[in-house]
Amino acid sequence: MDETEIQEKVIDPEIKAETKPKKKVTEKQIKLGVFIVVVVVIVGILLWGMVPEEIYEVHQVADDTAKYLDKEISIKGVVRDWNVSSDEFLLVDEGDNITFIHANHTTAFPDGFTNNAIVVLKGDFKEVDGEYVIESYAIQIGCPSKY
Repeated sequence: MDETEIQEKVIDPEIKAETKPKKKVTEKQIKLGVFIVVVVVIVGILLWGMVPEEIYEVHQVADDTAKYLDKEISIKGVVRDWNVSSDEFLLVDEGDNITFIHANHTTAFPDGFTNNAIVVLKGDFKEVDGEYVIESYAIQIGCPSKY
């Protein structure tokens, strides 16, 4: 390398370093960002809604009524002492067939609701006239793990 080549390669301190031009965010990038945020929020809401709620057995609720009193719960058991003209029936524990809770259903009964059916009731657990009652507004018939 000769002297002229070396001089060309030496940076003149008087010359200011070039700054990179700022990148502008395009409308397309903004739309893509908004779309991604909306999709993430929707997926989050859907997954949060799919988290299964706890379903209690009759004996769990009957053994600790104070814990569940005046709360919305889901409870699984066997239907007993129901007739078509009544909104009231007993929900009996599947395990011992003895422990029971009174139930009062406030909406229409689903097809397939009969005595001896295994159901999950969703409703408010209350004390009415000295007895514990689940005032249900939703009934699921069959095994809850299928849903």
